[in-house]
Amino acid sequence: MKEQNLISLEEFITALQALPYPAALILEKNKEEVFFLGRNQAFSSYLEIPENKDTLPEKKNCLDVLNIQLEEKSRHPLIHHGGHTFPLRTRTAEGKFMSVTARITPLREKEGEVLSLFLLEDKREQDRLLQKLNKIHLQYDAFFEQSPDIHYLIDTRGYFREMNLRGAEYFKRSKEEIIGLHYLEVIHELDHGLVNEYFKKVLDKQIAQVELRSVTKTGDVGYLDITAIPVIIEGEVMEVFGVAKDISKRKDMEIELLESEERYRSLFEDNIDAVVTYDLEGNFLHLNKATEDLMGYSAEELIGKPFLPFIVPEYQQFTLKEFSKVLNGHSIRYETAMYNRKQEVVHLHITVMPLIIRGEMKGIHCIGKDITNRKNMERSLKKVAYQDHLTHLPNQRAMMEDFERLLEDEARIGVLVLDLDRFKSINDNWGHEVGDELLKAVSQRLLYHVHERRAKLYRYGGDEYIFLYGFTERNQVESFAENLQALFKDPFIIHYAEVSVSSSIGISTYPEDGEDLETLLKKSDNAMYYSKKTGRNHATFYGTKGMGKEDEALRMELLLKEAMKKEEFSLVYQPQVDLSSGKITGVEALLRWHSQELGTVPPNQFIKVAEDSGLIIELGNWVTKKALSVLAKWNQLGYQLEMSVNISTHQFYHPEFLLCLERMIQDEKVPPSQLVLEITESIASHAEVVLKELQKIKEMGLKVAIDDFGTGYSSLKYLKDFPIDYLKIDKSFVDGIEEDDKSRDIVSTIITLAHNLGLLTVAEGAETREQVDFLKMEGCDSVQGYYYGKPMTEAMLLEFLNRVQGS
Repeated sequence: MKEQNLISLEEFITALQALPYPAALILEKNKEEVFFLGRNQAFSSYLEIPENKDTLPEKKNCLDVLNIQLEEKSRHPLIHHGGHTFPLRTRTAEGKFMSVTARITPLREKEGEVLSLFLLEDKREQDRLLQKLNKIHLQYDAFFEQSPDIHYLIDTRGYFREMNLRGAEYFKRSKEEIIGLHYLEVIHELDHGLVNEYFKKVLDKQIAQVELRSVTKTGDVGYLDITAIPVIIEGEVMEVFGVAKDISKRKDMEIELLESEERYRSLFEDNIDAVVTYDLEGNFLHLNKATEDLMGYSAEELIGKPFLPFIVPEYQQFTLKEFSKVLNGHSIRYETAMYNRKQEVVHLHITVMPLIIRGEMKGIHCIGKDITNRKNMERSLKKVAYQDHLTHLPNQRAMMEDFERLLEDEARIGVLVLDLDRFKSINDNWGHEVGDELLKAVSQRLLYHVHERRAKLYRYGGDEYIFLYGFTERNQVESFAENLQALFKDPFIIHYAEVSVSSSIGISTYPEDGEDLETLLKKSDNAMYYSKKTGRNHATFYGTKGMGKEDEALRMELLLKEAMKKEEFSLVYQPQVDLSSGKITGVEALLRWHSQELGTVPPNQFIKVAEDSGLIIELGNWVTKKALSVLAKWNQLGYQLEMSVNISTHQFYHPEFLLCLERMIQDEKVPPSQLVLEITESIASHAEVVLKELQKIKEMGLKVAIDDFGTGYSSLKYLKDFPIDYLKIDKSFVDGIEEDDKSRDIVSTIITLAHNLGLLTVAEGAETREQVDFLKMEGCDSVQGYYYGKPMTEAMLLEFLNRVQGS
């Protein structure tokens, strides 16, 4: 424990995330005040706390928080200096009751404050826990009935012979109702094939482990992790012993009992984890084959010897302390490390429990899972996750975490974005190898400059670097930026050649320019681009005079993000009329934005910003989801219409576009043939990719329209190759029909071309009777425009449909 006292609180909180079971850090300040400092993901999952809901805010009074989740707080005091285990009845974040066992382990005491580890007993991760029980049938029954897991016996035909109280409670049946049932009667029908397959393996003398869905008497569906073990007597499978864990609440399984010495031996010997029995002095009594393989010693070499000398020295004190808890009658779990015969370090997750017979402790059972690979992977992943692979500087993820810590220590923070000037030309002229070496050299020079200063350096990607700089006066940031620029006065030596490069810097400050890192980075980025635009090789603070255009784009982007949260967007619908029948056959869904700050914003002012910022994906999905929802309502009212939705090229090329689209169609239960995706001609510039995507869209049963036909991509080849349904004639051609012969010729040609290719036409922007008559005479299929109706709200369109379709 001496070395652990040197560990910082941040390291405790970081280490907390690697724990596989629910855990939190708590701080006891006095006999009345206990505070939560952090929790791991397993803790959140176990109490079903949503990711976006923090019910354990930092430094929140522990008793106040648990008062929300404990039915009887006073019965379960948390303040204890020595560490103890006690039962809790908790509520999840959704209000559901569950009974758990909690444990408090003090980690560090300083100046009257005790830092402790707060654990919830959770057994989902442990594969199997075996316990040798070599005594009378009465004791077996006691363990069988008192187990927190579901224990049962099934005969070779699949009928239950025994079931413990936990199992009867889980399946919401009495024990009498369970006995004689076939196992298929408590398994979800979708998993019948799976469970039958595994039952055959057990009858074939194999141990089987499977996760599947269960069904209670009342029809509730749950999930079980089942381990089924053949009971082999004189070479024959006589029955099947099973342990089932409710894996929605538990991670680990605990098998506490066996009916006979032969059953126990089967479980003991066949376990893939190391299973050991010690005497009360810590000497080896029994061990399985997996232990021999793990340690590299035979059973004969180990039995009678103490286990402690095999433990890595820095873990010995901690291991002894944990081991002593078992001597006091507690079952515990912890991680340790030992040396094998080759003197290699093996990391272990240990489960230890007392062996109690007739109320007297006779020995200690231990199950060890080899977690060496996991530990090595954790170390490697952490290094990869927080470090840039080329420059070895901290990366974006490290920057985000550091920023949150800086907020606690610094009143003001400068966020500086540094971008190398004309780096692309260096890559193009000198090659990427030289470019990479230059980035490494720049990184080293920058790193030397920030060493032992109040700044932290990160590689943001490409040739961009980020600095987080704690300051008190603005002139400190100015001076820091000037010093950074001065670093580029001398050339860099790359492959024995001098390479000169300058830098442009953009600066934003917390809290003046924003209170979150994303906003500050965008503003710094805008300031950096302004530096480049105004001559390069200098630094610009966000808000500098002349940055109006950059500021307006960023302001629009931030307002768009807020608009999604505030539900400022809406859809209007413009009818499409079949010229031969005069009936409304479809509508086009059009996006509208009424900003609380800007008022009504036309699409041509915000769609480009949404595309440049990546918001178009979320916004486009919202439009499609909303349109499908409205279409489903109309279907119920008896209006069978097509719904046209505009699809941005950014959406179309997004890897999850079709998957998301298919899910939305299934959710709303709308026939795919009623949805028309409108794409522009510009999408044809990537013909091979587009063709594959369009074929998938057609396989889904959707329709496709080329919007604004004739104004974009000049090649007509895609009309022959692409599986499309409609050509939409652009409004600019329809406007000139009455006066311009060329416009009439173009419209006629488009209609003829489309019909010859088996496509339908829709003319946009028809506003006069003369335009409609001409289009009808030329054989145009459908029309939309002010002549028939402006874009309408959902209520207005329903009224319009009732009036027009009913007449």
